[in-house]
Amino acid sequence: MLRPVITAVLALHIAVPASFAAEVVVKNDSTLAGGPSTVANFFLPGESTASWLTATCNGDVVAMQVYWASQFGGTPAQLEQALTLFAAGTFPTPGAALATIPGPTLSDGVVNEFRFLDPPTNAVPLQVPVTSGQTFVVSLKFLNQSSGNPFAPSVTFDQDGCQAGANAVDASPGGWSDACVLGVTGDWVIRAVVDCAPAPAVPTLGWPAGVLVLLAALAATGWAALRVRRGFDCERPA
Repeated sequence: MLRPVITAVLALHIAVPASFAAEVVVKNDSTLAGGPSTVANFFLPGESTASWLTATCNGDVVAMQVYWASQFGGTPAQLEQALTLFAAGTFPTPGAALATIPGPTLSDGVVNEFRFLDPPTNAVPLQVPVTSGQTFVVSLKFLNQSSGNPFAPSVTFDQDGCQAGANAVDASPGGWSDACVLGVTGDWVIRAVVDCAPAPAVPTLGWPAGVLVLLAALAATGWAALRVRRGFDCERPA
């Protein structure tokens, strides 16, 4: 009987589902959770920091992250002016704003993640499409002054060198400048989360190819003739 052969052919028509999407943290820094970093408490209200980041997949930017810390920790959560996702522009000046989160509240000693454009309501999710290899900018604009206060919380940078073309500061006066040139010795711990698009489903053989497989299987049995009986049951002729 040929039920096993036909079952095998029918199995060829089950589409392989698409891979599940996965979130990827895009960053320049090497700071691990709880690891050492340097507090950059030298900013004035209205100034900004920015990281130039590169997407590693096609998908959507769904979150922005900032590691916020102080010299000894334990400072109260602090409201800052804005967290903005920009187009790449021409370093060190970002391009057009793609999304802005007003009034982010940052907690000391943790990587703060922001996924909504309307805090604290949190009803409008951040979702900006990007393609693999695309460069974009995540920037934090300050509302509070940290300059002159060694105990003030602020953004941080890692401790293994400042990468060229990846870190910028919008200083007042002076405008946008390369943070490395200004004396910052590491990469800002400012990141993005990209929800990568799922891979397409694997194409199946389809019915025409499946029929060919069935015919080949029948030919391999060496039967000279077939008699079809009871639907799919096939036996050697008497």
